[in-house]
Amino acid sequence: MHKKMLLILLMLPLILTGCWDKVEIDQKSFISTIGIDVGKDISKTDELKGTTPEEPFQERDIKKIKVTYGFPDISQLGPGKGGTAKEKFVTIDAYSMEDAVSKAAIKNSRSIHFGHTKLLILSQSILQYEDTMKEIIDYLERQPSINRNMQVVVVGGEVEQYVKYSPNTEKNIEAYIEGLMENSSRNGAILPVDLNQFLRLLDENGNAIVPALKMNEDTKELEIFGVALIKGYTLKGYLGPVETSDLQILRGKLKGGKKVIYVEGHPVDIGIEGVERKIKTAMVEGRLHVDFNIRLEGQLKDYYTDKKENSVEQTNELQKKFNQSLSEECEKVARYTQVDLEMDPIGLREYIHRYNTRLWKQVESNWDDVYKDAEITVNVETQIRRVGVKK
Repeated sequence: MHKKMLLILLMLPLILTGCWDKVEIDQKSFISTIGIDVGKDISKTDELKGTTPEEPFQERDIKKIKVTYGFPDISQLGPGKGGTAKEKFVTIDAYSMEDAVSKAAIKNSRSIHFGHTKLLILSQSILQYEDTMKEIIDYLERQPSINRNMQVVVVGGEVEQYVKYSPNTEKNIEAYIEGLMENSSRNGAILPVDLNQFLRLLDENGNAIVPALKMNEDTKELEIFGVALIKGYTLKGYLGPVETSDLQILRGKLKGGKKVIYVEGHPVDIGIEGVERKIKTAMVEGRLHVDFNIRLEGQLKDYYTDKKENSVEQTNELQKKFNQSLSEECEKVARYTQVDLEMDPIGLREYIHRYNTRLWKQVESNWDDVYKDAEITVNVETQIRRVGVKK
């Protein structure tokens, strides 16, 4: 009897509980892309600082940011219609992200949902306004309904044209970008960053690296051209595709890709298939010394026909030249981010804090000065293990 009563009590919540906010799927707008750009009143930000909290009617129509939402046309989905749909768009002028959502709801007859958002696009213009970016980041951190796995990219020009971009191979931009990011295992110039990583990087030390896109003015096609470097919520600079690949090597994150050297005017491509990174850190006469020891495994992808590249001597000579070239490349990237940008996208701060506690206690109080003055050396050792099937 007691067991029956217990079973009934356990089943009651299932019977009495329902979807209190039930909304039919065809009455929902599943936001797939969020694009954030500067509004035409962004210059009035300083004027707003003079507004006191006690003043009435503070919800003014200030066009501080411009937010474009992309969402799939649900009518194109269903049996026999494929798994993706073309996008519809709505662009909102607002004073905050929450204001943008409220105004979007007025323009949309359907309930707005962010749980399936795949892409966040930030303009390089919005990244010039530190306070506004802090407001945007705070909003993104607070909203539990926003998908933390969405990809984040930075673009040049107006965000709206990117959200509305129609690629040749996909029906919408978020599917196109998602495919590009999946190619990171084969292309070291692509560095995918999702929203969770982006927020964590900014929270740790105020630095973040994000894939950068541009629109080719001639072909009107979308291109990845490296990464944007963000410090203190503002854009500091860019690294091109080659430098991005070098940065990935220094970070020990390179999954694959290629590098080229020129021998007697001919390009020689070496496909990189494995990377092992070791770091040695020490204080020498009051200066931080950092040695990167990089081991690469690769495959010779091409050469030129009147050379017999299969000889051991020839391969060893190629490895030597490749090691020297790549070492200098990586050191230049390290110095550029260290001295010119005063940023640490490699993650040396976190590495020393985690793996060399004694050293970290010495440099913690003045890390920025120590890092900027650090001596960074990169040593590369390459093993070309395969030369292809040519006989």
